[in-house]
Amino acid sequence: MQTRKGFMTALVLIFLTVASIMLLTLYQLVGNYRTNAIRMQVSSQLEIDAINLLNVGAGFLRNRSAGILGFNIPYQTGLPSWYNDFKSKLSREWRDFLEIYADNKSFLIAEITASGSFATDNQIRDELVGYLSNRKLSNISIYAIKSKSPFSVLIVARAEKVGKLVYSYGIVTSKILNQYVYFTNRERRPDGVTIYFIKGELIDGPVRSHDYININNEGGKPTFTSPIEIVGIKDRNGNIVNPADYSNFANLLGNPPYRLLTSTDIAALDFNAIKNEYKNSINTLVRNYTDIRSEPLVLSGIKFNGDVTISFAHGQSGSNYDIKISQGNTDYIISWNPAPPDARIRKQGGGPAEEFNIKFNGVVYAIGNITIDGPTQLSTYKGNYTLFSENDIIIKDRLIPYNTFASQFTNNEDGNNGDPVSESVSVSKLASIKNFVNTQETSSLNLVAINNVRVGEKLRNMKIFASLFAFDGSFMVDNHNTGSPSGQLFVFGSIMQNYRGPVGTFNPRTGETLTGYYKTYAYDPRILTGAHQPYGTPARSQTVSVKVVGIAK
Repeated sequence: MQTRKGFMTALVLIFLTVASIMLLTLYQLVGNYRTNAIRMQVSSQLEIDAINLLNVGAGFLRNRSAGILGFNIPYQTGLPSWYNDFKSKLSREWRDFLEIYADNKSFLIAEITASGSFATDNQIRDELVGYLSNRKLSNISIYAIKSKSPFSVLIVARAEKVGKLVYSYGIVTSKILNQYVYFTNRERRPDGVTIYFIKGELIDGPVRSHDYININNEGGKPTFTSPIEIVGIKDRNGNIVNPADYSNFANLLGNPPYRLLTSTDIAALDFNAIKNEYKNSINTLVRNYTDIRSEPLVLSGIKFNGDVTISFAHGQSGSNYDIKISQGNTDYIISWNPAPPDARIRKQGGGPAEEFNIKFNGVVYAIGNITIDGPTQLSTYKGNYTLFSENDIIIKDRLIPYNTFASQFTNNEDGNNGDPVSESVSVSKLASIKNFVNTQETSSLNLVAINNVRVGEKLRNMKIFASLFAFDGSFMVDNHNTGSPSGQLFVFGSIMQNYRGPVGTFNPRTGETLTGYYKTYAYDPRILTGAHQPYGTPARSQTVSVKVVGIAK
């Protein structure tokens, strides 16, 4: 869901809950409204009713979720008769938001009164008829309002009783997979090598591992700022640590500090099922160059056979383009600012140059490897992109959104030696970056590989602003065990990998980095709200996340 600058800060203040919820079945949501009421802790019983009805609407959308393809909803032109009244009760920020991003189309999920009832599903209708009677309500309405983003829906529920009414509203998306800053299926590599968290490393955001995480606490402890969901912790000798002793191995600052996963938890996020669904779905979002040239104004991404090299150079002197995709002697240069998806593509090399207007969704698909390598050691991007490789993605540049680069960094980043991102409490560069991205940055990037996402050049103090997905492989650093220490590996976004990849080596007796990098991983706060997600963001079908919830009356 796209938002205007500064809007997400207001969301934190406005909404009663900001959460990612795996919804239950419809009848459970309605039947258990008393339990839900206690959890929501709202002041008015009518507000509780409105929230329960919102849950029913979100549950309906679960069955209409098609993952990265959005929602299968047959919207009709027009809005509910009470829509303007609903808008008038919202804050100015929300009214402005709806003016920009809500479409003039809606879908009636349910309308229940004492004299008549309608619902798209008989089970919903029967449950809501009973609910209206039990709660002595006079009117129930639940609508899905079309968003201009196909990956999100605005749900509005209306509860009325003896002349009083309350609206509840929320933004619903398919459940995206980058909900953790670090998400690993296996901590031990197939060759048996164990990889550790060590002293001084910061993992700033929610963590999930379907395995024991390994911690070497010699010389100091790593820090986890959010809850960690794990099977358990092992020490540097491979011994299972008693949970009562976890504080001796890591600074666990989350609330709660940790949650131990069950086999049922692990089965719910099966990597292989996710991979197969994603690969099939993303094919529908791209076309090859010949097909794009034949029908240039059909919104799509671009697909290539074989390996490609990609660079971003928005705002850079000398070379200023949004994205360049090179294959052999041929370059495909796309510019789509200031008005995506309207773009212009230029094909040059390998024959006469061609240039024409297209509708570009930001997805680039390669059957081979994708190497990110531009004219300098810095690729600055503007816009929302997904790069997908059926093999590996190799990163040889620092990857930073242009606006964030211009605000937070110096030209040191375009050479071999970048600046580390400080984490000190008194003067924290990380806090400044998080605040800027959350309130000002509108660009985002997914790097999705069937195999590995690899750092192919050990630039000093490497920076990657992206969500990284390695379905069968790892996020790792080439030649991690050679040469001198390379400073900090700063990833701002999220990491999802099948098994953990190495990024450096360390002295097990002191915790000092010997080769490669030490880690600073920070979660992009916009992911929680669904803001600025690119086309092609990995997501599970038949699941939904409620990003924000609010009450208006």
